[in-house]
Amino acid sequence: MSAEPTSSRPALGLPPRRTAAPVAEAPLARMLPGHRPETPKKADPKDTETANMTVSIPAALRNRARAAYRATSYAEGDNTWSHFVAKAIEAETARREAEHNGGAMYPSWGENLPGGRRLKDS
Repeated sequence: MSAEPTSSRPALGLPPRRTAAPVAEAPLARMLPGHRPETPKKADPKDTETANMTVSIPAALRNRARAAYRATSYAEGDNTWSHFVAKAIEAETARREAEHNGGAMYPSWGENLPGGRRLKDS
């Protein structure tokens, strides 16, 4: 294919129609999906892998926590809601370790916890 004008186009002051794609890419083509050169992703500085967790908490507490997150996330450096929740769990875990285990970490527990309410001791 060549860049010569086609005979089906009358001469109306228009430039000749190109039948082939330009040799050089458009300057912004690198921003389109599929045209961006693949760059290796940097490893996240996380110490451990993440895991999803589902819990049920009172709606009022959830809404209060979400309001606190929205109002203070910038000042406290919370990147995401998950980051906020992880920090809250970390703080309570550290408090319990300090109070009940001499500040030492409890051994990791990878097994499932029992579901439902605890049965009261009689």
